[in-house]
Amino acid sequence: MRGGSRFGGLARATGPAQRRCMTLDPRTPVLVGVAQFVDRDSAPGEGLSPQDMMARVARAAIADAGGDPAAITSAIDAIVVVRLFQDSGFGAPFGRQNNLPHGIARRIGASPRRMVYGPVGGNTPQMLATRFMREIADGAHEVVLLAGCEPIRTQSRAQKAGITLDWAEESPTDAETLGREMRFVSPHEFAHGIALPVNVYPLFENALCAHYGRDPVAHRQAIGALMARFTEVAARNPYAQIPVARSAEELITPTDDNRYIGYPYTKYLNSNMFVDQAAAVLLMSSAAADRLGVPAAKRVFLHGAADTVEKILVSERLNYWSSPAIREGAAHALAMAETDMAGIAHMDLYSCFPSAVEIAADMMGLAHDDPRGLTLTGGLPYFGGPGNNYSMHAIAEVAARCRAAPGTRGLVFANGGYLTKHAFGVWSTAPRPFPEVDPAAPQAALDAIPSPPFTEKPEGAGRIETMTVVHDRGEPAFAIIIGRLDAGEVRFLAQLREGCAELIDRPAVGRPIRVAPGDPVNLATLAG
Repeated sequence: MRGGSRFGGLARATGPAQRRCMTLDPRTPVLVGVAQFVDRDSAPGEGLSPQDMMARVARAAIADAGGDPAAITSAIDAIVVVRLFQDSGFGAPFGRQNNLPHGIARRIGASPRRMVYGPVGGNTPQMLATRFMREIADGAHEVVLLAGCEPIRTQSRAQKAGITLDWAEESPTDAETLGREMRFVSPHEFAHGIALPVNVYPLFENALCAHYGRDPVAHRQAIGALMARFTEVAARNPYAQIPVARSAEELITPTDDNRYIGYPYTKYLNSNMFVDQAAAVLLMSSAAADRLGVPAAKRVFLHGAADTVEKILVSERLNYWSSPAIREGAAHALAMAETDMAGIAHMDLYSCFPSAVEIAADMMGLAHDDPRGLTLTGGLPYFGGPGNNYSMHAIAEVAARCRAAPGTRGLVFANGGYLTKHAFGVWSTAPRPFPEVDPAAPQAALDAIPSPPFTEKPEGAGRIETMTVVHDRGEPAFAIIIGRLDAGEVRFLAQLREGCAELIDRPAVGRPIRVAPGDPVNLATLAG
């Protein structure tokens, strides 16, 4: 991989930011408080409920702001919660809560006039921070608390132990829901196994292997080396769920404790959602920060932001080794901040699976071994993957680094879906007017990118565009194939059920196959 930045030649943005003076608009939003929490030690059934976990980090974020905690709490006029996995299709065995923001407010003694529950997606922490900082700049709010968590470690251990917990909570009113939910998967994709992230991200990884021109074994070694650096960061992070450094060989070698899930990923290369983690961020206007006694050293400004969306369906993607939406979103956020990647001192790239890191780094012009490091937390497989809320921890880490080195810039890249929805934030303690550019501006050009032709009923000769071998308890079960027909380069989906082990550690992309239409699953066979 080459080092350097492809954004080094960006023209500097013009506008109010260039003409800024020392006096900021009193409505300029600032991040003033951050907090994180992890529970590694509670016995089954003794972990905190999601409401109690978020109340804990809410109090800590308020205290972190450095002003009068009671006055700050009283000034909170909106509480926004990142959607939990229990409400993202994973089930709530210990009861639901109809208004989690109200549950937090009741516990910390706040009386917000607005209580909001966010949409599904790992992009949402940064997206929500950008959105509500804009609402503060527009005068809609003065003090906003963002929070999120996952209690899946406690939940799963209690279920295994036969312990029933009571987390249900009924509030007088329902929370306001924000955003419409996307359908990330078509019925045709679902039938072929394109549903769980553990099946989808390996498709990107095997496409990257071919794109880089690597032998599959050498590629597995490369991703092991990449993620070993992430484990080293996690081992030093007091908020990591698994603070253990591992070698590249430990990460990539299949064992009874580290079985293949979807080739080429072993368990240690998959996001770990079995965590008890929470994080909160406190936002307010500069005028509120002055009034509430928040020291200048605590204030972090959002210099640039963007929200972009890839082609929604995996089968519609331009290819499986790049992301136009990441490339354009990162460029937009950096230009808005009047900088480039060379001007970023701290960064956290979303890391649910290695392919997410590699593609994001490639699109931003970063070497995979950039000496600044590509994670501040340690990444979702090792720090922990608390559902949709991981990047709230990334924002907290970036804020801490920027405070420790005033004037430096930090970048958060957050991802939702299957490299589908992206949010970018460039943060710094350097005072700056809030960006006036629409962070969704790059989307029109992305929507205009044509998808390859596609058929649900393929037949005849073709070749593998990318694939993964899905494993069951460590044994090859079937392969998911994304292919192209020789006639017309038409893309199709299929499964390979016989001989799928032949695709492991051997070059597969470009290999000839034959495909027959099925109802509903198309079946492929190796042709050579």
